[in-house]
Amino acid sequence: MGRRAKINTKKRNRRIILISVGVVVVVAAVAFALLIGSTFQSQYSSYIYKPVPSTMYQQLSGISDSTLSTIGSPSGVGGPTTASGTLLTSDGKPEVLYIGGEYCPYCAVERWALIVALSHFGTFTGLEYMLSSSTDINSNSPTFTFSNATYTSDYVAFVPVEEFNRTNEDTPWHPLTSAEQSVFTQYGSGGFPFLDLGNQYIVNGVQTTIDLSGQNWTQVASQLNNPNSSIAQAIDGAANKLISAICKIDGGEPASVCTQSYAMVTLAYTAGSSGPSALAVSSVLSVNPMGEKTRWTT
Repeated sequence: MGRRAKINTKKRNRRIILISVGVVVVVAAVAFALLIGSTFQSQYSSYIYKPVPSTMYQQLSGISDSTLSTIGSPSGVGGPTTASGTLLTSDGKPEVLYIGGEYCPYCAVERWALIVALSHFGTFTGLEYMLSSSTDINSNSPTFTFSNATYTSDYVAFVPVEEFNRTNEDTPWHPLTSAEQSVFTQYGSGGFPFLDLGNQYIVNGVQTTIDLSGQNWTQVASQLNNPNSSIAQAIDGAANKLISAICKIDGGEPASVCTQSYAMVTLAYTAGSSGPSALAVSSVLSVNPMGEKTRWTT
């Protein structure tokens, strides 16, 4: 074999070795990621549908006015857009309608903000632990489910619908009523999460794309009262937008909440007609659905 042939053979062998090493590294990384995901899943899946203890709920409902005011309306957090429609009510009070799915990773984040916001106007019972889908983006994000929850308030009525459960993204688990479907068709964009605040403000999609995967409920909740935490800025910032919208639809009650600076943050404005075409998509963050089989957006 000539000198040049020997050199070419050595180069080819080095390439083969480098490619082989690269393949091994990629396979090892994928296996490690699956192992970590599986470990997290097995460690925390036993909490799913278990009642949220009072200590956890206190962390959600007990965020100080100082923290919320300091956070205010941070950049990178969207909020409701205005809509013009007949005031949506239930039991003589303005209605907040939530439509989502337990599997939905962005619903997972929105529920944190929604619970923080609504806890300023009333009280939840029956909240249960939930993880978002284990096979979706931001898998196993810690969250809660409204499936068996009850909300009591003198100011607003909360109507939550978890249309799909955690493991079935194709068949409705809690189908929408005709009235709910009508609202969703008129004001929604077809995706989750969807919030209708009295037909006066709409959230079509996610207010914040912060990734909670890899953390547990205690780790997230323990940061909510720290205005320097990125998690608090995202979740509390989204909650402030919801609080501000609720204060507008319920006549500014209770005053102890609605006179706070965090309850008067600027909300997106869209003029004129109701319906999806009238809603400013700039008020919520755009995300890539990543091939989601059913409803969630954006």
